[in-house]
Amino acid sequence: MASSNRVRTNRYRANRGGFTFEQNGGRYAVRDTSGTVLCDGDLDTVEVWLVEHAPRLPPGPTPAAPPLNWAPWIALFADEQRAAKRRPRTIETRTKHLVVLARRRPELQPLTITRADLVEYLAAHETLWEPRTVHSVVTTMRVFFRLLVDLGHRIDDPARSLPTVRIPRALPRPCPDHVVRAAYDEISDERLLLAIRIVVETGCRRGEVANMHPSNVEGRPGEYQLHIEGKGGHERAVPISDELAQRILESGDTWLFPGRDGGPLTAGHLGKMITAALPGPWTTHTLRHRFATVAYQATADLRAVQELLGHASPVTTSIYTRVADGAMRRAAEAARI
Repeated sequence: MASSNRVRTNRYRANRGGFTFEQNGGRYAVRDTSGTVLCDGDLDTVEVWLVEHAPRLPPGPTPAAPPLNWAPWIALFADEQRAAKRRPRTIETRTKHLVVLARRRPELQPLTITRADLVEYLAAHETLWEPRTVHSVVTTMRVFFRLLVDLGHRIDDPARSLPTVRIPRALPRPCPDHVVRAAYDEISDERLLLAIRIVVETGCRRGEVANMHPSNVEGRPGEYQLHIEGKGGHERAVPISDELAQRILESGDTWLFPGRDGGPLTAGHLGKMITAALPGPWTTHTLRHRFATVAYQATADLRAVQELLGHASPVTTSIYTRVADGAMRRAAEAARI
């Protein structure tokens, strides 16, 4: 985010909390109504303070309820998903898919909807949804209607033969080393710097970093590792340096990145903070791409990189790893006669 935009955003945050935001050259300060300085420093420092102390925007409107003819079936689906120990985020996403379908096509009934109805609904969103979104919605439909068939509420499964959604392969975007070094040099907030270091040196997802606690560090000097619970509750161990281990352990017995409610920061919030601190169009996820690329180029061991990233399939890992230009050139030259 450009500096002027960040200043404007943080001034808005301060005003929302009843604070005064002041700027003096490259220094910033936040004062309360009595004029007492609550925080001062560079923009990174003040931004982190405001994120923690300024009240968040009031939550949006309560998610609209589905039509009555869908409500019991969506509730049944959510219960089955919880019984199957699906992650809360997965249940929330899939439930939302069904609610949106029910509200946009209220004339359709879950027990009589046809394959043609589903195809028409998906086709209507061709230009609105990215392929990855359509793929996710189709997955929800298949799970939902298969459940209704399995429980005897439907004889046929209208989603079973829905078209396969192909997600175009995109090139990996590893964040360049010079961007990481610039961030290390420019960021003065130690906590934000630690978050970036963890992603850079472990390739962890933003949600995994946000929920990190000193108790995640295991082992002894020379053999430290981070115990990570990733997507789907899958666990993995990622080796880390003694220095990073000690830096994490220094946090004591609390979340590394606590929020105002006493729990950890949300993944989305921490991700935005990291992205805002990185120079240029780079994001938290591109740091993960960088880790994958560097790790693969150093070892040529795709399985090792897969385990470190917590991917279920090496195919996913291959999407994250950028092959060195020199290697591709040598491969192409080898084919010449």
